[in-house]
Amino acid sequence: MALLDNIPGWKVFSAGIGIAALALVGYFAYVWFVKGPDDLKELQNKAVEDALEQISELYRQKVREEGEQRIVVMPVLKDTSNGQVRDMLMGRLNEIEGIKADVPRDPTLEERATTLIKSVISKDEDQPDPNEVFENSAEADEVLSVSIDKLWSGADSGICTLDVLRIVRGSGLERKASTLPMERIKGLSGTAKADDEPEDTGPGFGSALLGFLWRFLVVIAATAIMPFLSWPAAKAAFDKDSNGLNAALLFGLTALDLLALFAVVAFQFSTTAIVCAVILLPVALIWNLRMLNFIEER
Repeated sequence: MALLDNIPGWKVFSAGIGIAALALVGYFAYVWFVKGPDDLKELQNKAVEDALEQISELYRQKVREEGEQRIVVMPVLKDTSNGQVRDMLMGRLNEIEGIKADVPRDPTLEERATTLIKSVISKDEDQPDPNEVFENSAEADEVLSVSIDKLWSGADSGICTLDVLRIVRGSGLERKASTLPMERIKGLSGTAKADDEPEDTGPGFGSALLGFLWRFLVVIAATAIMPFLSWPAAKAAFDKDSNGLNAALLFGLTALDLLALFAVVAFQFSTTAIVCAVILLPVALIWNLRMLNFIEER
């Protein structure tokens, strides 16, 4: 390491590589632990949203009639979207004023609700008492169970059929629970939905290619010119003979390069933009390091 420290610009370069590694680790941590599931195709996603909007309307009506409601949302049955449908359902319900939706916090509630739901689906004559579901969860007003009957999308349309089963408590003093009849809700998207407006198919190939090329040239030009625009600041930092200032300068120039990239796409953090940023990061670090060394030699 002592020999490497004698290489001009090595400390600045190593600091830049460390920052790049941390940024890459942070991105993957966001994807794995923070970002929600995103497995549905576009038309499937819109069909699910249409079905969930119909479910949301049921609860808006209930809030108007009975006031604030606490809803326990069971896992979505027959869901192959890595939990995305349940995540969307929870988000949609919690957007409704007066609704507080949550996953089952009490394992006994989930176990008893699951037993009751299975008996209803299989149409058993001897069904558990719905009141037992809420024995240890007096604060809950309702248990919502959703099962996916059909989730499909083609070239220009999508269908999502949900079977909704609700275990509700009455509003009286005794608050007796009951199971509402299962309700089937169908969500549509694309041409399958009669009231859908014609979707914008987006720009053609030539227009898309032109848009990519001018953005690409703008980012490359900004990356190339940025070190020269920072010449006075770079000379001032080199006069201080501080590795910390040198590293900060390198990090700042690279951050400006990434800012230029996201600026040309109007700060839309799409997968394409993030992948391009990951590719640009090491290129910008190496370029900025070489240019800073060039400025230091002058």
